Amino acid sequence: MNKFTCLTLGLMVLGCSQGCLVFADTESQQSTVAQPPRLQSLAELDEQAATPRALKIHGWKSPSGGKVLFIRTPELPMFDLHVSFPAGSAQDGAHSGLAAATLRLLNEGVPGKDQSAILETLDGLGAKLDMSIEQERSSFSLRSLTVTDKRDPALLLFTQILGQPLLSEEALVNVKKELTNILKARQQDPDSQMAHAMNELLLPGHPYAQPIFGTEKGVAALSRKQVQAFHQQAYAGSNAVITLVGDLTVEQAQAMSLQVFNALPASAEMASMTPVSRSEDAATSRHIERPLSQTQIMLGQPGVTRQHPDYAALTVAHTIFGGQKISSRLMTELREKRGLTYVVQLKTAFRQGGGSAIISLKTSPQFSDGAVKLVQSMYRDYLQSGPTQQELDDTLRQLRSTSVRNSASNSQILSRLVTINQHDLPLDLDFSVEQAQGLTVAQIKEALNRHFDADQWRVVTLGPTVEQQPLPLPASKVPQSMCRAEAGIVAS
Repeated sequence: MNKFTCLTLGLMVLGCSQGCLVFADTESQQSTVAQPPRLQSLAELDEQAATPRALKIHGWKSPSGGKVLFIRTPELPMFDLHVSFPAGSAQDGAHSGLAAATLRLLNEGVPGKDQSAILETLDGLGAKLDMSIEQERSSFSLRSLTVTDKRDPALLLFTQILGQPLLSEEALVNVKKELTNILKARQQDPDSQMAHAMNELLLPGHPYAQPIFGTEKGVAALSRKQVQAFHQQAYAGSNAVITLVGDLTVEQAQAMSLQVFNALPASAEMASMTPVSRSEDAATSRHIERPLSQTQIMLGQPGVTRQHPDYAALTVAHTIFGGQKISSRLMTELREKRGLTYVVQLKTAFRQGGGSAIISLKTSPQFSDGAVKLVQSMYRDYLQSGPTQQELDDTLRQLRSTSVRNSASNSQILSRLVTINQHDLPLDLDFSVEQAQGLTVAQIKEALNRHFDADQWRVVTLGPTVEQQPLPLPASKVPQSMCRAEAGIVAS
């Protein structure tokens, strides 16, 4: 079980008055996509109609101020409980690694159980516990059956881990060793090196640029007293954001959430995150020398928050330019036409203080400089012209279809509901999709030019230094599919 999987999450607020539980219900509005007359290719799967699930969102706040969103899904006798806190690495302050050490210590021991007993108890109940940390938040999830003899002991142990950890000196020594080993491994991991270097270029001096697992020197200096103080402040009930999905009644979900809140430390204020500012004076590039067969490339720019009015327009714009589909502009030019890479994508991260847009790819070392210049040139052209109407129509259709398919399982619903809960979004699973449907090409182009600049990409490369060569000329004809077999050859 990886306790340190990095996630990207955000924040939401529901109103509460006079210390009562405040409810906010909404029916999620699902879109239905018209079914084509017949299936002609796998490419048409995105256009097929899917039956949406009728999902009703319930929301309330506890007397301590913590927030809860819940969706009932009675199809399976199970539930998923997700709890997060503003306890990520950006809260380390002068104590590097404090947030990660605190998170790791939570399941090292509770009254009457050490870590082995905790894991054995969860295994015997058929329950699953996951823990993760990223820059802004620490997150915990519990999956369990809803029958009383499984649910109650699993929930009790979960609340003890969150609210009554022993945080012992002996466990801290072990956690320090574990974190030190993680840090040494990450120093040799290309992906970790790339991400850290990009954070330093994009966010110089900002708490987001601090390493998620701290530094070896910082971890070594941590004390039990510091960990205890951090737990009391960051893991207070007023800071908790709870998301529930499963075979529960509203009353059961309410009781479960209150059990979690009641187990947490008393209310405590956490400092709000400083907004990310765009710095034109910062370094724009960094190369990390490594003897690899390919050069990894990353281009990044600061973006917007998840709540920003231009979020929908920028999401659609960057899906067209560098989304996961083979038809994105980056995939078409760099992979299909020139054969420079297998995958190139533009991904967006959202944080309370500001987001980021990151383009990543791998290519042959002799083409690395040319690939960077090509991507920058393509983005400059994109800012000038914007997407075509056909690209926009295809992407909006894809978003509608994906939205329906992404409510098929409890874990998919939970993921979407967590985003709503932590980013202060309207109580509608399809809000962002519906918001995008009315966009025009002109609006998308305007949003892009408000927030992005073709000359402001920060660039990180990792690989060997070799003599650069001109890029391969683009193919005269782009393949219409990923199948490269000769005509007449059919896979069976």
